Amino acid sequence: MKFNSILLSASVAVGAALALAAPAGAQCQYSVIQWSPWQCVWEGTKSYSAAGLNDLGAWCGRRTACWPEESGLELKDLPIYCPPGGMPQVLPMPAGASTGGAQATAVNNSGVVVGFKYVGASDQYQQGVIWWPDGSVETIPPAKGASTSRANDINTQGVIVGSSGGLPYVLQDGVMTLIPGPDPNGGYALAVSSDGVVTGTYGGMADGRAFRWFEGKLEILPPYGSHLASEGRGVGRNGLIVGISRTFTGSAYISLPTIWRDADAETLPLLPGYTQGGCVGINELGVIIGSNSKPNPGGGNQVVRVIWVDGLVYALSDLLVPGSPSVGEVRRINQAGQMLTTGGPRLWSPTWHSPMDLNGDCAVNGSDLGVLLASWGAPDFDARCDFNGDGAVDGNDLGTLLGEWTVSP
Repeated sequence: MKFNSILLSASVAVGAALALAAPAGAQCQYSVIQWSPWQCVWEGTKSYSAAGLNDLGAWCGRRTACWPEESGLELKDLPIYCPPGGMPQVLPMPAGASTGGAQATAVNNSGVVVGFKYVGASDQYQQGVIWWPDGSVETIPPAKGASTSRANDINTQGVIVGSSGGLPYVLQDGVMTLIPGPDPNGGYALAVSSDGVVTGTYGGMADGRAFRWFEGKLEILPPYGSHLASEGRGVGRNGLIVGISRTFTGSAYISLPTIWRDADAETLPLLPGYTQGGCVGINELGVIIGSNSKPNPGGGNQVVRVIWVDGLVYALSDLLVPGSPSVGEVRRINQAGQMLTTGGPRLWSPTWHSPMDLNGDCAVNGSDLGVLLASWGAPDFDARCDFNGDGAVDGNDLGTLLGEWTVSP
């Protein structure tokens, strides 16, 4: 497959780079911006719920409408878009939405927002919606014979993925392609990378299977070891998939953070003392977000939000600038290393950034050299590696990167 061959060549280049120089092992600190809740006239505050984040820092999501000034006699979800550095604004309500309203789930770098509206007498169906930057709104028609077409993600090229009639779909240039799979209970597509690789899940919690789809080719991704189920939740560059492997022990599900570089599942490390976890997403630099958890002595689980960089796991609470708000549930990470979490929402930004820090770990080291070498002389190079903008990744760019090299402690 195309992405497998690309992945192999990139892996060779990264390996060569890491053999030349060891990473500095640095990790970012993050400053946090938190948005205040919306103030209703009669009902008090209504918090925003964040869902999507683009590479420019724009995010989208929803909030509950205020009664009665926004919703009449019914409470609805209002779709929200927040421009980079701006304030959240309500998107137009799609035509035909039922009393449940609508939600935004993802936004790309062109400002195109996707999500869904509720339809049906009891809000039982979710139909995909596109909010265009010019203010127009478009409904994604369900597949033939279906009532649903929920949209979950959109990439930089405008490719949309979601589910319709219980099957994952890819919507490109207005054409919907369904992805039939092995499970009669159906599935959904959750994420799409800039190079068009799609991931999601077929089946349920007890026996589901993650998948990877690219240019009409479907791969079913098994869980790790003897685990019973897998879920695909995020996709990075060159077909790298992250998610979870799940098994059932006693009366509880146990999950492990899982990565699929090719067809085989590998697990990611956990923080000391933690016994399970899962991945939520990955950016195209290979930085992964998710959570770890362990049982509380008094019952329930203690959960900590984490980030994996260069194969190492960090607790996000340890990386906050002093005085920052606490960590919420992580939802998205973009190519600038910014993370979107619940709790306002909150946007986390690295306090140090250089264009030469290609993997977002607040250091310029062997990992970044690996990213650059993967694009060396390639016609379809990663544009971030062309530091001088001359249309090629070559010795000039290598010299620029080495000039910013972080000294190991």
